[in-house]
Parts: sequence; C-alpha cells; structure tokens
Amino acid sequence: MKILMFDLEHGSQTLGSKDKIQDMFQYPVLEPGTWDQFISVMGKLFVKENYTEDIKIGELTIPEEKQRTVLKNGTEVDAVIIDTFSELSKKYMRTLTDKDGKMKIQNWGQLKNKLDTCLEFVSSIPGIVICNCHSRLKDTDDGTKVLPYIDGSTKEDISKWFDFVFYTKNKTKAGGVNEYVWVTKRSEKYDHAKDRTDMLPAEIPQDYQIVMDAVKKAGFPSAKILVIGSPGSGKTKSLATLTNKTKKENKS
Repeated sequence: MKILMFDLEHGSQTLGSKDKIQDMFQYPVLEPGTWDQFISVMGKLFVKENYTEDIKIGELTIPEEKQRTVLKNGTEVDAVIIDTFSELSKKYMRTLTDKDGKMKIQNWGQLKNKLDTCLEFVSSIPGIVICNCHSRLKDTDDGTKVLPYIDGSTKEDISKWFDFVFYTKNKTKAGGVNEYVWVTKRSEKYDHAKDRTDMLPAEIPQDYQIVMDAVKKAGFPSAKILVIGSPGSGKTKSLATLTNKTKKENKS
C-alpha cells in the first residue's frame, strides 16, 4: 500500500524515524511549510478531468457530464494523509492577517471559501483520504460539545465532505492501561460523528483495518475519513494500522 503523508506540524515522529515511515508507507513524508507549498504539491500530483457517463433511465440514455480527480503521469497513491487540517487552515489564515496578526471582516468569507474549496478537492481524490484535526470544547445549553479546531465557519459543516467522522477517546482500563478508541456515532457531545456504512459499533479500537473491512463490505470505491481529537489522543499513532505489514509485525 502506497501512502502519501503530509506532516504539517512535525507529528509524524510519533510513527518513528523518516526511514521507518518510508519503509512502512513506501513514500517519504512531505512537510510543506506554507499553504501555497501544499497546494503546489497537490497540483503536481493530481489533475481534474472531464468525462461523460451514459445514464439509463428506462428506455432513455442520458449523457451526464462529470468531473473526476486523477493522478498525473501514472503515479500510484493508495492513500493521502493530512496531519493536521487544523494546521493547514492556520497556514492559510496567516496569509490573510495583517502585521498585528488580525484579519479584516471580509477575509473571514475568503477563508471559508478557500477551506471549502480545498476540502472539496481533497474529498475527490481517488482512494483513501484521512484528515486529522485537533479538537476544542464548546459549552452549550445541551452540554459540552467537541468541535473541530478550525478557524472560521468551516468547522460547522466540515463533516459533509467525509464518509466517516471519528472522535478520539481514551479510556483507562484495569491496571492503569490506556485504551484508545474512536467514537463513530453522533451524540450531542460528538456532533459531527458519522459512519456512512452504518456497520461500525458506537466505539471501535483505533484500527483502520476495521474501517477498511466495513468499506469493503459496503462496496464503497473509496473512503474519506476525518479524525477529530486532542493532541496525544492517538490521531497520528493510529495511522500505523493502515498497513497490513504493520499488523503482521505486531503479531511477530
């Protein structure tokens, strides 16, 4: 499995050295320092193309014009990881601030549009897409909600771009051992949680092989996954479970 990881805040060290990650993912980790560098790399890897699909409606055939995102020049990428989308959004936000680090009112709309355009493109990438995102707490009349830590109003509807939205959760088992799980079902606290296959339990171990099994059973051609959680809650560490190779090594 060929996995391309964008490390935007040096969190990949959780997985090990750069050589270890390249051996595990078959590609080196990319570390774009700015929003423009990230967009430039994506533009060199992917391109949008138009095509026509014939749709049968009874005896009629309706040609439907569509657009898809494909890899350039025969490049193979099975999965793309953005770690984290929170930091990526901040990198763009910094391009809109003045010398005092403040944004003008009209720039908030520009931020929303740019982030939504980015998410639309990312969600159209073929294969597996994983976006990690930091979380923040918000007190409401219904209790405390866990929200994506993203500037602007994109945080309110980011979940629409993904097939799965998981929240990280850490539980202490007997003996003081930490258990890292994902919350997959929506509640007032975990407002964005989602599982479009409707096959996953309300909580699952942080293991992508469980998710990939559900994707395969559901017949989905791809999987777009958003993982929301605080630092140290397993977002990056769990990426090691993407490869069967890692699972075999853990058993040996």
